[in-house]
Amino acid sequence: MRALLKRYLSPATRNRIRSMQPSFMFRRISFSQCGEDLLVVFLLDLICGARPKRYLDVGANHPYHLSNTALLSARGGTGIVVEPDPYFANLLRKARPKDRVLEEGVHFSGEARAEFFILDSPTLNTFSRHEMERYVSMGHRLEKTLSVRLRGINEILEMAGDLDFMNLDIEGLDKTILEQIDWDKYRPACICVETITYETRQEPRKLTDIVEFMQAHDYMLYADTFINSIFVDRRQWQARWERG
Repeated sequence: MRALLKRYLSPATRNRIRSMQPSFMFRRISFSQCGEDLLVVFLLDLICGARPKRYLDVGANHPYHLSNTALLSARGGTGIVVEPDPYFANLLRKARPKDRVLEEGVHFSGEARAEFFILDSPTLNTFSRHEMERYVSMGHRLEKTLSVRLRGINEILEMAGDLDFMNLDIEGLDKTILEQIDWDKYRPACICVETITYETRQEPRKLTDIVEFMQAHDYMLYADTFINSIFVDRRQWQARWERG
């Protein structure tokens, strides 16, 4: 509809129509913590067009709350969501039935299974004992520990096929997982990674080593909300402008 209006109506006419529209028609809905999904949608529409997008969400947690892929799903996108917590894995299956839910973790140590620590704040759930102990020292409570099956990130990327977007939020292990990816073979157009430490008693520390790692693999820092950094594959970015 928007394309038809743009084609058949003059700019002046479109501006007059726009000036008469109520404010709610300009509202944009975001599920992310800091509007990251709106940035991702804009970027992917620019690079890939308006078609439904393919995504991989590693450490998905809740289907909607603070989700960086829920908006893509609502716009017709589908993908793989990785969530080792059985409670949230079941929520994802019910709320987003078109997605494939992997109720497991991602290899970070070479082992087939690992301990997964469930905390009182579910967004802090982690495979990292160091991070779990750090969170407990801040006043959080360890609720339970699960033994979880692990799968290699490259195996998951192979299952996912061609990807437009990858979201990575694994509480302390993000860079470890990034280092395992075969970047010559798997290059999502856009990647969002959490790039700060979680703190309650001091200023969070920006994880610049992740930014530098992504830039070294030819990903451009497109946007940063301080909590999350959004990267775009420089090759696909340049190809978009070469197409005109």
